Amino acid sequence: MLERTFCMIKPDALARGLKDQILGRIKEDGFNIIKEKELKMGRTDAQKLYAVHQGKSFYAGLVNFITSGPAYLMALEREDAVLELRKLMGATDPRQAAPGTLRSDFKEDNIFNSEGIMKNVIHGSDSVENAKYEISIFF
Repeated sequence: MLERTFCMIKPDALARGLKDQILGRIKEDGFNIIKEKELKMGRTDAQKLYAVHQGKSFYAGLVNFITSGPAYLMALEREDAVLELRKLMGATDPRQAAPGTLRSDFKEDNIFNSEGIMKNVIHGSDSVENAKYEISIFF
């Protein structure tokens, strides 16, 4: 079924100049970019995006990380968009991501920032419902 999903190329990837390579891989995988923008996310939007993690020990560090620099935000569309983007991204922990996935191919030697937050280059919605919510925050 044709779906939309939210995707964010995170500040660590932009700082390393990986945006065009990641975008190319997303397009090669059959995604259409419906909406896109680059921005330095504000704390309020970051808190909305990561509301599911509120109260967890890593929440504050996650908000600090995602607001630390520009990110590239997209609403993507294709058949089974949520599942297909999750496959393309790979496991959350880049050390466990399969070769050929974005998180594996673009992982750094040290995957943790100074606050202990995992740097994994990309975020994608984990369900159709969350995709709608995350897209609504930014578009």
